[in-house]
Amino acid sequence: MKTKALVMLLSVTLAGCQTQMRMWESSGDLRVEPANAADADYVVTMRNTLDFGYNPDDKTNRNHVALNYLKTQCPSGRVVRESMIQTGTYGMGRPARTYSVYVKC
Repeated sequence: MKTKALVMLLSVTLAGCQTQMRMWESSGDLRVEPANAADADYVVTMRNTLDFGYNPDDKTNRNHVALNYLKTQCPSGRVVRESMIQTGTYGMGRPARTYSVYVKC
């Protein structure tokens, strides 16, 4: 019984993460493209918009999102580097940034 409950909870959590990433993608906050660099296969670009339970300014969160988003195309992917572009500020004075996370399969 405990195993079934754990599997159900894990499935709902993973489905929620995928839905959230699809929402970021449709709003333009997240996009994936083939990398134009020899050391990476994909580049995951994300803006640092606020979302519940996610801090895009935290490197660990960015890496987790990038690898989780690419897990079907690149199951053994690893982050090889990242870059950041300062794009201004949001209405409340918080810095606006765009991160590019480079992933090698």
